[in-house]
Amino acid sequence: MEPNQIKQRDRPGILARLSGVWEKWAPGTLLCGGAVALTVGAALIYPPAGWITGGVLAIIGGVLGTIGGGEGK
Repeated sequence: MEPNQIKQRDRPGILARLSGVWEKWAPGTLLCGGAVALTVGAALIYPPAGWITGGVLAIIGGVLGTIGGGEGK
């Protein structure tokens, strides 16, 4: 085998890199998008409900980020 082939095999491929990025960012992104949609929906119905919903979701997000370690995983 040539040295280049060995180096190429040891290096993580693009799919492995994308998998790592998806694992780190996807849950947070989906939760954030869901929280925004819920808050905007509540605000369209009744503005104080949107403020309360947004505040509660922000507190829950902060608690989960602290428990789960946030991005430091």
